[in-house]
Amino acid sequence: MTAQSFLQGKGAWLVLWWLGLAVGHGLLVAGSFLLVSAASGTVVLWLPAGFALAAVVQLGYRVWPGIALGMVLAPLLLDAVPMVMAWRAPAAVAEALLAAWLLRRWVGGAAPLCHVTDIIRFIALVALAALPFAAAEGLVWGGPGGEAGPRAVLEWWLGNVAGMLIFAPFALAWMLPDYAPAPGRHAELALLVVLSLLAADLVFGGLPQAGSLEFLLLGFFIWAGLRLEVRGMTTLTLVTALAAAYHTGRGRGPFIAPTELVTLLTLQGFAVISTVTGLILIAATHERREALEALRLAGKVIENTPDGVMITDSAMRIRSVNPAFTATTGYREDEVVGKTPRLLSSGRHDAAFYREMWTALGHGGRWQGEIWNRRKNGEIYLEWLNVIAIRDDHGQVLYYAGIFSDIVTQEHVRKRLHSLAYYDALTDLPNRELFHDRLYNAVVQARREGRQMALMFLDVDRFKPINDTHGHSVGDSLLKVIGNVLRLCVRESDTVARLGGDEFTIVLTSLAGPEDAVQVAGKILAAFARPFQVEGHALSVGISIGVALYPDDAHDEAMLLRNADAAMYAAKQAGRNNFQRFKPYMAATFNGGGRGT
Repeated sequence: MTAQSFLQGKGAWLVLWWLGLAVGHGLLVAGSFLLVSAASGTVVLWLPAGFALAAVVQLGYRVWPGIALGMVLAPLLLDAVPMVMAWRAPAAVAEALLAAWLLRRWVGGAAPLCHVTDIIRFIALVALAALPFAAAEGLVWGGPGGEAGPRAVLEWWLGNVAGMLIFAPFALAWMLPDYAPAPGRHAELALLVVLSLLAADLVFGGLPQAGSLEFLLLGFFIWAGLRLEVRGMTTLTLVTALAAAYHTGRGRGPFIAPTELVTLLTLQGFAVISTVTGLILIAATHERREALEALRLAGKVIENTPDGVMITDSAMRIRSVNPAFTATTGYREDEVVGKTPRLLSSGRHDAAFYREMWTALGHGGRWQGEIWNRRKNGEIYLEWLNVIAIRDDHGQVLYYAGIFSDIVTQEHVRKRLHSLAYYDALTDLPNRELFHDRLYNAVVQARREGRQMALMFLDVDRFKPINDTHGHSVGDSLLKVIGNVLRLCVRESDTVARLGGDEFTIVLTSLAGPEDAVQVAGKILAAFARPFQVEGHALSVGISIGVALYPDDAHDEAMLLRNADAAMYAAKQAGRNNFQRFKPYMAATFNGGGRGT
């Protein structure tokens, strides 16, 4: 069974989950009574509180019956557990639910184990959640080994807080796959557990004459923090706390004091402080790793951005540049690091220009604009430059970041993108997209000026046999020649477009009358009367032309398109290599028909 199956579980599955949680919770209740102080009978670490909190955080509020049942089962599992523990079930459930709700409200994540601020909130919220229930238990039922009163409240509160701080992170670390150690380190984790158990046994139960040996554990905490992350650290802190509690409860170890209360406070203080220190070490390591990863990501972005990037310190000494900087200026990074941006100066800007730049940087922390700079080869170029002042938390400038792009190159790219979007790649004629825009504007202009315009649909005759016989290379070259010929037959104000394949269109604007369109059609047919010389071949093709005029033959561009297409199909049917002006009968006869080649 998985956590997901519990969250979605119903009926028998839910009951099985409750029973499993009850057994685990009950065993921890019983196990905690094995850690009682021999002198007072006080339970020094109430680990079931941590188990219950982890269960609610990870599995949701529906786990409460399992927690309550665990408190009832505990006296049946171990004779040392008093029957009064069964009556603590409501308090145990309420404490876990309150602590989990506070964590979700103020921390938000499933497990507060990755950030220092989250761990600090975790400690404060756990201490807050445990207080009212410790007060109720201590004042009503008394301590596990004593009478009701303030001391009992303190014993319950410290035990519950220590149990939640120690066991809840351990349980969450092993429940959540995100906290698994790096591949191949499970054996290392097992070795850490074995060695830390031996060291803890020596530190807390060793020879009295050996003196204080707590420093032996420091290396294990560093090991876990740097190598084994959350699971390693939480396992180490649990093992250490259990060993300390076990030996102290039997009157051994460095925490034995003249009074039982001081012994208890010292032991619990050690357990909590070592756990919190370990968690903060892990969180700090995690945050450092995240920061390094963010730096690596930012470095990759800067390295691969097409814009040039230059980073300087507050004294304007260059610290680093990216490959785009080298590509634009010609300077390698090792040639500019330690120098100032003056080596790029073109000499075209006066002192007032730079004063304005520094004034903007001083007031707003940013300047942008056009600037002339000089490449390594001496060539002067125009760039668009953004300069940003990067400040620390106190407002002091640490670095300046300059991001620039070659305006000439940028304009070339813009024009290239525009060409790809609106022009046919083969013939460099307007494509279908630009054709429709030009046609719409031509109709609007004709309507506004009260003049005529015409649309021609043209289809090349006998193109397919040539393309099949001589190959696509010759066919493409022929289409380029045809495009150039059509351009020569019209005015610059007219539009010749290629729709695709061997289909072309011509938009004729500002016509004096239909005879202007007839004249253009005649010029085109005359141009196609001679063979075209293409890659050593004399290629003869014809062209079928359909003509529709606005407003005579159509009242909008959509109708103009349909009617010119129908007229072109009529030219095909009339024997090809001719032109036909649209007539009303063509709309019914030829619209929607196919066209041959």
